Amino acid sequence: MQTKSNSLKYSISERTKAQLQELLKKPLEVIKLDLHMRELEEIPNEIFSFQNLTELNLKNNYLRHIPKEITSLRRLEKLELGGNNLTSFPEFICDLFNLKYLELSWNKIDTIPESIKNLQNLEVLILSNNKIKYIANELGLLSKLRILDLNNNEIKEIPDSIGELISLEELYLFENDISKLPDTIGNCKNLKKLELQQNYLTEIPDTIGKLVNLEKLRIYKNQLKSIPSTIGNLKNLSKLLLYENQISELPDTLGNLENLVEFDISGNELRILPETMFNLKHLQKLSISNNSFPSDYFFLLKEKFPQTKIECDY
Repeated sequence: MQTKSNSLKYSISERTKAQLQELLKKPLEVIKLDLHMRELEEIPNEIFSFQNLTELNLKNNYLRHIPKEITSLRRLEKLELGGNNLTSFPEFICDLFNLKYLELSWNKIDTIPESIKNLQNLEVLILSNNKIKYIANELGLLSKLRILDLNNNEIKEIPDSIGELISLEELYLFENDISKLPDTIGNCKNLKKLELQQNYLTEIPDTIGKLVNLEKLRIYKNQLKSIPSTIGNLKNLSKLLLYENQISELPDTLGNLENLVEFDISGNELRILPETMFNLKHLQKLSISNNSFPSDYFFLLKEKFPQTKIECDY
C-alpha cells in the first residue's frame, strides 16, 4: 500500500466529508454516488442514509472490509469495489437482492461463497485479478448472469454447475490454472465470447460444439494437442485464436466456419491445413507462423486466399 501524507489524507477526507454533508441535505434524492480514489479506509457512515441509492462506486480505495450496514441500501443495483484491500468476499453483499452489477476486481479474494446464490438478479460479476482458488457450485444458480469475469486468478477447476448459467453471454477465464473444462460448458448456449487463454488445458470437450451462438473463442497458450471436430458447428464464430499450443492436426469441419474472419494457429506443430478451409470466403487474417509447413506452402495459401492477409515465416 502506498504511503499517505497527513496533509493529503486531510484534504481528501475533508473533500469527501463536504460532499457527503451537502448530499445529506436531501438524502432521498441521491441515486448515484462516486467515491472512487478517495483513499478511504472504511465506508463513511453517511452513505447508509442514502436509501434510494442505486449505484455506488468505491473503487481504488483502501477498504479492508464491508460493514453489515451495506445491507440497508436495498435499492442498490450497481456496486463497484475493485482495487481495494479485501481479502475475502464480503458476504453481506449477498443480501443486496437487487444487485445487477458487482465488481470486485483487483483485491485479494480467494473464494466465491455459497451465499452468492442469493443474488438472483445479478447480470454482471467481475472478480478478475484476485486469488480465487475455489468457485462454489451455487454460482450456477445465477440464472440472469450475462457476464462472468474470473480472469487472472488461481482457479484449477470449473464446477459442473457452470452449465446452469443459461443467460451467460461472456465468460472470461484466462490466466488461471485450469487443466480441464466440464462437459456442461456446452449448456451455455447463449455464450458469444469465451476466453480460456493462458491456462493448462490439454483438451476441449466435444460439447463445445453446442455453443452455436459463439462469436469469439480464445484458447491460445495452453497445451492442446487437438481440436474436437464439433467445432465445425460454430457457424457464428468470427475469431478463433489457437496459437502457441501443441496442435498437429486440425479437423476437416473447420471448413464449416463460414463466418470466420480471423484464425491464428501460429506456434503449433502443423504440416498442413484441411482443404475444407479453402471454402472460408470471409477469412481476412490467417496466422500460421512457427509451424512445420513446407517452404512452398505459403504460395498455395496465397492462391486459395487471395484477399486474406497471411502471416507466416516466409
